[in-house]
Amino acid sequence: MSSSGNILIYRLGSLGDTVVALPCFHLIRKAYPRAKITLLTNQPISGKAAPAMAILENSGLCDEAVSYPVGIRDLSELKKVRRSLHQIQPEALINLAAGRGWLKSLRDYLFFRSCGIKSIIGTPWQRRDLKARQFSDGTFEPESQRLLSRLASLGAIDLADRRFWDLKLTPEEKKQAAELLPLNAPNFAAVSVGTKIPVKDWGEENWGKLLALLSTQLPGTTLIFLGAADESERSEKLSRVCAGRSLNLCGKIPPRVSAAVLERCRLFIGHDSGPMHLAAAAGVPTVGLFSWFNPPGQWFPGHQSWKFIKIHYPPLPDSGLTPGLQMRKSPSEGISLLQPNDILQSAMELWHADSKVAVTTT
Repeated sequence: MSSSGNILIYRLGSLGDTVVALPCFHLIRKAYPRAKITLLTNQPISGKAAPAMAILENSGLCDEAVSYPVGIRDLSELKKVRRSLHQIQPEALINLAAGRGWLKSLRDYLFFRSCGIKSIIGTPWQRRDLKARQFSDGTFEPESQRLLSRLASLGAIDLADRRFWDLKLTPEEKKQAAELLPLNAPNFAAVSVGTKIPVKDWGEENWGKLLALLSTQLPGTTLIFLGAADESERSEKLSRVCAGRSLNLCGKIPPRVSAAVLERCRLFIGHDSGPMHLAAAAGVPTVGLFSWFNPPGQWFPGHQSWKFIKIHYPPLPDSGLTPGLQMRKSPSEGISLLQPNDILQSAMELWHADSKVAVTTT
């Protein structure tokens, strides 16, 4: 396709949701190389969640954004969105919204058609779009793969090819990252100890044990704390258990500069959260700590063939509960089953050598 008109992408979510959809954005830009691409997205519900354009700006994958508050019922607000879309006059809309039920898919489809958009690609109609498939090994289909399947009419790409996860960081963003880091430090490792979802939180005690061990195992390494501004206090507190030098950048730099900082690191450890997905996209050896909040496999970062990622997912209880929706109401007991020594072992393996992605139950 070689359209030079306007293309609209509908994608809700924040940092992690946007990074997971990066291959789709690359495919869309490949299909419409000369088009002006506008993102229709939500205004962040959580003050901690980075807006999508904080990931996509300067990338060339998207030119501008129109945002609106999710769940609006006010007719005047809906009219504002409709007017914005009429001004754009997109020749096609590409729906990358998560499947939230057939009726909501129909509602969105009818709304976009009422805005005069005749070509709509990717509406989540199929069962696969609305519910993640579970494989014979107990894992679930990756979200990035599910999203990409809805864009088959635009072509095909290989999700294992890291070029399709490229954030397209600019020289200026990389320069900013270099200026933030100590000049005389030989090695950097990054951690993100916060999360906006309490059941995903590993807890200060576990993080303290891990970071104390890690800093003694990696002498001379500067530990960098990344995350939102309200994670700065916890990061500062945990930095005091480290034997070596640390740098707290929580809330001080935008996501794309964080990605540029991560590119200069030899290791990242973090919860199932935006920074974890950002680290994997940046090609950093990554240790991801998961709770039972999401089914195993669906929201694992990057591609399962990448050798520089290790995932720790807690062993499932013998209660018959399905991972994900049924277990989102569970307390944080799931992630608390992960042990600092096991996380340390994965971190050291990645530090010294490449390691195949593996689901570790500890």
